[in-house]
Amino acid sequence: MIEINLDHIAQQSTFRHIHPGTKLFLALGSLIICLVSPSPVVPVVSGIVLSLILIIPGRLSPLHYAKILLGPAVFLIMSIIVLLFMHGGGDVIWQFPVFWINCSITTGAVRESILVLCRVFGCSVSLFFIVLTTPMTDLFNGMKQAHIPIELIDLMMIVYRFIFIFYSQTVEIWQAQVMRLGYRRPKEAIRSFSMLCGMLFISSWSAGEDLIHAMDCRCYNGVFPVLDQTEPVQMSSFIPVLVYLTGLCGILVLATQPVGAIL
Repeated sequence: MIEINLDHIAQQSTFRHIHPGTKLFLALGSLIICLVSPSPVVPVVSGIVLSLILIIPGRLSPLHYAKILLGPAVFLIMSIIVLLFMHGGGDVIWQFPVFWINCSITTGAVRESILVLCRVFGCSVSLFFIVLTTPMTDLFNGMKQAHIPIELIDLMMIVYRFIFIFYSQTVEIWQAQVMRLGYRRPKEAIRSFSMLCGMLFISSWSAGEDLIHAMDCRCYNGVFPVLDQTEPVQMSSFIPVLVYLTGLCGILVLATQPVGAIL
């Protein structure tokens, strides 16, 4: 997404001023519960609830949210197709020969694939909840409060900044090459791509030198000053998170119990 990046969405979120620790507790708690769940019910419930929270009270556009989930969905579908033919167990549902290999899909493979599908869905939504509600500056400030070495935080800040510079320059050069029919034939496409890589290396090197000069001009002393606008932890936001995770754990316990034990 060129026009709207993830950090811009986080800046506009209605959960922007909630303490990052509360949001991390919600997202990481949901992620861990989804990972340990032996039933697909818990990850599905977690993913749906967090998605509704992002869309309705978080005022996130459903179209933008669908575009964000599209990336993991493509890789997930390819992985599920492989899992269907890699795992065994149970009765054979469908089989067909491919050269000298007999490919088959069993009931055990279907159950395993559904569980992996639901787990990835729940865990992905949990991670996206952090990304779409917490700007990186708040996460960096949280790392400082957690006493992570300041040198490591500054390095991450520089890398994060250069991701957008690198991406913007790549798009500009690629669009200029496309307008000049640089990818019309395979031979020209290879030549244009090699030129793109070379220009990116030179421009990235130049941007790094400009950053060093700008830091020296501003009397850089080894620490990047970052404005901390996060508010303290509020019980009005922490208690609903605690209730939600407790309810998710309750669903996990019920889902792992035999039907006869529940009745």
